[in-house]
Amino acid sequence: MKPREFEYLAARLAERGTHPSEFRTAISRAYYAVYNVGVELLREMGVTPTEGPGGHGDVRRYFNYSGNSDVKKVASQMADLAASRVHADYHLDRNDVENKKKAKALVHQATRMIETLTKCCTGQRRDQIIKSIQELDRKVKRAGNDARKENHT
Repeated sequence: MKPREFEYLAARLAERGTHPSEFRTAISRAYYAVYNVGVELLREMGVTPTEGPGGHGDVRRYFNYSGNSDVKKVASQMADLAASRVHADYHLDRNDVENKKKAKALVHQATRMIETLTKCCTGQRRDQIIKSIQELDRKVKRAGNDARKENHT
């Protein structure tokens, strides 16, 4: 499956939905569309985020250290969209994520985020982004290895 299929589903639910569960699901799928496109782009650049819950922070962290202001902005927006996803998925007392206007706005924002990531990570600035992200990846791995060595002494 392609990550953008979640974006398509989110847009359909936000546009045609009539029930709070459809709007909540649209917000959740919009976040996962951005997240999974991010994972895919990072893998193409030679970096693999952690699998499981830690991977969400990894994706934002790598993009935040990309050296590219547009990609950094998306990293910040991902944190906000993730918070909305958590509200939609887990906080059933929150009715702010149960309306068409909010769902459509967040799905539209997710689409713009995906477009920005794709443009930046496949365009002219790709090499600089890769260099910055891979440098962070080396530092993280080095720190992890140092910590393991310290624990074994």
